[in-house]
Amino acid sequence: MVRSGVVYLAVILQLLSLPFVAGATAEQDEVGELPRDINREWVTEKRGEYIPLDARFLDEHGREITLGEIIDRPTLILPIYFYCPSSCSVNLANMAVAMNRLSFDPGDDYKAIALSFSHTETPEIASQAKRNYLKLTFDGFPENEWLFLTSSAEEIKRVTDSLGFRFKRIDDETFVHPSAMIAVAADGKIIRYVYGSFISGDIDMAISSAREGIPILSVRRFLEFCFNYDTSGKRAIYQNVKVAVLIFFTVVLVGVSIYYRKKRRRGGGRTR
Repeated sequence: MVRSGVVYLAVILQLLSLPFVAGATAEQDEVGELPRDINREWVTEKRGEYIPLDARFLDEHGREITLGEIIDRPTLILPIYFYCPSSCSVNLANMAVAMNRLSFDPGDDYKAIALSFSHTETPEIASQAKRNYLKLTFDGFPENEWLFLTSSAEEIKRVTDSLGFRFKRIDDETFVHPSAMIAVAADGKIIRYVYGSFISGDIDMAISSAREGIPILSVRRFLEFCFNYDTSGKRAIYQNVKVAVLIFFTVVLVGVSIYYRKKRRRGGGRTR
């Protein structure tokens, strides 16, 4: 109960931090002129569209595979690059920790992909990264259900374009990029985007929607849609409405979590 309370408090704090006023335009992508909210300006949500399942990648063992050979159930895709000195490391760690707390089981209910958007990275680099982040998962985590992929620039671009995910190389080893996890259904349909610290309740909702094949707007984008106004003179009104929306989504997250936790107790738990 304490952990659940902390998780939902984190959700509320994350959402309360969203800006009321739109940031810079997407064209302001030169170094030093980045948008205030890069997750909004550099991610175009393409819910209901499909990723190219014939796109070819190498897994961490160097085996060539297509996305269609991997994605046969709800799948979480995290575009990153393994040599990222900051946010990607945090995102991969947050993803590992979140998967420890999900109501769904990896392998049985979903798969996960860490997809490098740096075409210079190799399966050897991916393999080392995977070994590091698997240490953060629970005992018995099925490591074959979390794949670390690399590919050519052309294949990477096909997939990131289909996801609406932009990135920009600024030197030989550094990229500017947003932080977003994308849930897709078994047929490759894009269902939901997850931002922020990858709260387990939010990912649970994404997987649940992917199981049903029903695209859904992310909480962050919903709030940005509601509050992307000049709030001069009206800030108190928007703040009150925003809090009401946050309460609604918190209740939904709590309800979903309780439902799946009860379901898990009936079916037995897992060792961590």
